[in-house]
Amino acid sequence: MRQILEDPLSEADCWALLASESVGRLALSIQALPAILPVQYYLDADQIALCLGHNHVPSRAVTNTVAAFSTDAIDATTSQGWSVQIVGTLAPPQPIGVTTDCGQPTAGQIVHLAPATMAGQRLHLCPFLSH
Repeated sequence: MRQILEDPLSEADCWALLASESVGRLALSIQALPAILPVQYYLDADQIALCLGHNHVPSRAVTNTVAAFSTDAIDATTSQGWSVQIVGTLAPPQPIGVTTDCGQPTAGQIVHLAPATMAGQRLHLCPFLSH
């Protein structure tokens, strides 16, 4: 098993690292069951705009509900990287086909996550030993 040693990141560093990636994982409850969805995202002022893609997510699961979001980057060669986790409230979804900042229509619903808490850390993984 890999051991993870962590170095905490400032909130400003977390925002900068979030801006450097575009794919993460959204954790929420769908019909009282936990779900983790891979999502594309972009920063929209002080919120995270998440594209649900073509996943069928009931609007009540993403309307004024608490959810968690995470993204990271790990270099397999150096066993180092970072991870950022956010907990916050999801705003009601925008309808499919809304134009995004890049001028293209979305491929699915966009929801906005307003962060309540944000935590990040630099990761230093122990090398994985094969037997």
